[in-house]
Amino acid sequence: MEFLILMGSIVAIIWLMKFFLRKVLHIPRVKRKAFSYNHINKTHRNLEWVLRIATMIAYVYLFFLLMYEDFSANLFLLIMTFLFTAQNFLRAYFEWKASEQPKESILSIAEGVMLIGIVLLLIQFDVLYKLPPIIYRS
Repeated sequence: MEFLILMGSIVAIIWLMKFFLRKVLHIPRVKRKAFSYNHINKTHRNLEWVLRIATMIAYVYLFFLLMYEDFSANLFLLIMTFLFTAQNFLRAYFEWKASEQPKESILSIAEGVMLIGIVLLLIQFDVLYKLPPIIYRS
């Protein structure tokens, strides 16, 4: 239950940050299909697929290290977060360079930086160690 509350609060913080940035910077909402990739152009699509495949390979390798080797769970979480946010930064680049709404890149960058900051705070204050052991191994 605590894990769901933690995840819900992280999603809420990121949503609120994007909401306020849209209001303050006058960034219009862009209609996107749910569960769609929403690529800016063909180059973006190709680079994002390369990044996704590389990220999945890295996730599998890191998960192996976490389960069978003496690998830090905090380092695992931090590397996973950087790999995940790399997609945000790639999207931000293409929104800035090739999109009809270049201000959208501000939201993508802010989301990535906010997620990295939240994960760093979770690691710094050992929040995840206080969760039940089924979620997070100590």
